[in-house]
Amino acid sequence: MNAGGWADLELLDHLVRGATLSQAARSLGVDQTTVSRRLAALERRVGAALFDRIDGRLTPTPVLSPVVERLRTISEEASLSLATLLRRTAELQGQVRVTSIGFVLSAILAPALARLEQRHPGLTLDLVADNQMLSIERREADIAIRMARTGEDSVRVKSLGTLRFRLFRPRGQGEGPCPVVRYGPALAHVPEMQALDRLRPDARVALTADKLEILMEAALSLGAELMLPEVSASRDPRFEAVDEPGAAAERPVYLMMHPERARVPSVAAVAAFIEEAVRGWK
Repeated sequence: MNAGGWADLELLDHLVRGATLSQAARSLGVDQTTVSRRLAALERRVGAALFDRIDGRLTPTPVLSPVVERLRTISEEASLSLATLLRRTAELQGQVRVTSIGFVLSAILAPALARLEQRHPGLTLDLVADNQMLSIERREADIAIRMARTGEDSVRVKSLGTLRFRLFRPRGQGEGPCPVVRYGPALAHVPEMQALDRLRPDARVALTADKLEILMEAALSLGAELMLPEVSASRDPRFEAVDEPGAAAERPVYLMMHPERARVPSVAAVAAFIEEAVRGWK
């Protein structure tokens, strides 16, 4: 056998199992004439008859008999491989829920989604913006991107590095004193808020909110300073960095998944995409 490869082995396996040309044709999804023609061509290449026809049934000849068991093994392995392929294909479809703060979803993940769509068009992302974060242990989300380690014991945690924040103000605001906008008391402990407290201990707080997108729009309206992710804000023509010592802070970024969900191909594919997007954005 040469050029036939797996097609020849598949033909022989179906002939051995079916014992007739008609049965082999049905299992292969072709007509009997096609099976007969392919068998004749194979026997010509081998240079020997592979089946005897006894009482209308095909019986392997001594040439073929020694490899019948191997044919069965190859066929079973091929069936298992196909089943695995179909299962993994199915698992790379459907929905994967990702939770994080709104800024991470809108500024980092959303602009990079074309890459995920190109690689895995069967996947659908469900992006949930929530400062409180859905629970990974309770399977409320498949993946979480957080800026603090979780207290959930069974969660798999991977560091994605740090996100650098810097003090910004609306462009053209000038150098004089101005109010600040910031997170409320529930998030007063995060590094960028502590940096803001050190930098502007006496500044008037014009607004508090728990969403960075709200703070940005409020800062523009109020002429206020605020802490923003350095990479994105430096590209935003509406803002300019405040050049003062200590005007920066860093927060760690973590990718979190339940260990069982991490083994699901669709979740693993989205996790790989997220890691690439976050590291590339920084």
